[in-house]
Amino acid sequence: MLIKMKSLVVALISSFLISLALILTLIGYLAYMEFKSEEFNSHYRDQMQKINARVYSKHIEINKLQAVIGTTGALKGKPIMEGVVKNKGVKKITDLLIKVKFVDKDGAVIYESTFRPQEPAFGSANIPLVSIPYLYDKAKVILKPGEDLPFKRILADCPKEIASSLTGSFAKTSGRWSGSLAYEIISLSF
Repeated sequence: MLIKMKSLVVALISSFLISLALILTLIGYLAYMEFKSEEFNSHYRDQMQKINARVYSKHIEINKLQAVIGTTGALKGKPIMEGVVKNKGVKKITDLLIKVKFVDKDGAVIYESTFRPQEPAFGSANIPLVSIPYLYDKAKVILKPGEDLPFKRILADCPKEIASSLTGSFAKTSGRWSGSLAYEIISLSF
């Protein structure tokens, strides 16, 4: 009888441990699936913004795009990018990401700057949105159809060769930068 009692206790303890392992595995699996779902949704949202940018970019016009040295206020003496974004389409744009490229005489990119023209002139922290998405607050300015939005951005790590050509300390033809700018719309949200 003592052996049967020990067998019963061992069987109950083993059943409990196996059930506990199964429940913990199920909880871990559900947590993993939730994490993957959030990651998938984030990746899907990013891809949709890129697709929107490719499709809708024909309705966005950037005029008066130029790099200059700021002359007044907090921007004085700093290299800045300025221009005007115009929404020629029929949808409201809530978020726009633009990459501006400084191109040399041979068409190679010397320097590029990525920014959101709807943010204030001083921009936001250089924290990637992917690593800490909850710190990013969506742009407050909505670009409505037919509207123009002037923008200015500080070029934070602008090469000295470009900054000096902006000040006029040497002729644009003597440096690698040809003075031409090219832009690309990277992502877009409605």
